Amino acid sequence: MNLITSTVGLRRLAAALLIVSATPLVSQAPTDLNLLLVNVEARLKAGFAYKSWTAASTMTRTEYDRHGEIVKVTFARKNVRVVDGNRDEDIIQATEIADGKTRDTTADFAKESKKNWERERQRKAKGEKGRSMDLDEIMPFAAKRRAFYNYSLQPAEGEGGRKLVALAVKAKEKDTKNWDGTYWIDPATYDIVKAEVRPSDNPTFVRELWAKADLSLEDGKYLFIARTIFKIDAGFLFVKNVRMLVDDAYTDVKILN
Repeated sequence: MNLITSTVGLRRLAAALLIVSATPLVSQAPTDLNLLLVNVEARLKAGFAYKSWTAASTMTRTEYDRHGEIVKVTFARKNVRVVDGNRDEDIIQATEIADGKTRDTTADFAKESKKNWERERQRKAKGEKGRSMDLDEIMPFAAKRRAFYNYSLQPAEGEGGRKLVALAVKAKEKDTKNWDGTYWIDPATYDIVKAEVRPSDNPTFVRELWAKADLSLEDGKYLFIARTIFKIDAGFLFVKNVRMLVDDAYTDVKILN
């Protein structure tokens, strides 16, 4: 399963990174960090062992000027279908609010969506990186990646008093490909409940970039990224500036495998 990191498909990432310092663990938290990492890696492999799914999506995209003032808000409702990693979107309705006016942009939004996902398929067919990011790039728990990160734990609490642990991950070497983050994990199941990430070093011309994801459990065994919030502020001087916050929530999820 991929996470999207382009300025159009920035919908599977999101919110501010909270790098926390290690503190003594309470009895509910795992005391063996290495064991936790091994089990989380295994849980991610099993939880994302699917390539096809469908869901309804509600997206809000807010664009800003250089002063942080809102200039445009776009709302979109979509039906999303992913088959073998290839994504298609059926745009039900899109509305844009700008300059105090509201207009229906369904046709334009659908055209934009189709064009961008077609480009993504073409990149994949050519073996190019494209705008997609592998899950383990922003969730670096695999054994081959652990030597490049520092990990620390502290107890945390989720909704309804759910006992969690907060795992802070920080890249040893700052690089645009290495992401820092905090991951809230259920120590009983090793499910990642939510994540907050940002690159350890921003790409060129990027002033701000962060992402947040909430994960859900589907069919009692699959992990699904049910909501993402993504913020980007990038551009060179006044050329091609992109300042936006994208909030994308998924419901009616069906794993097709």
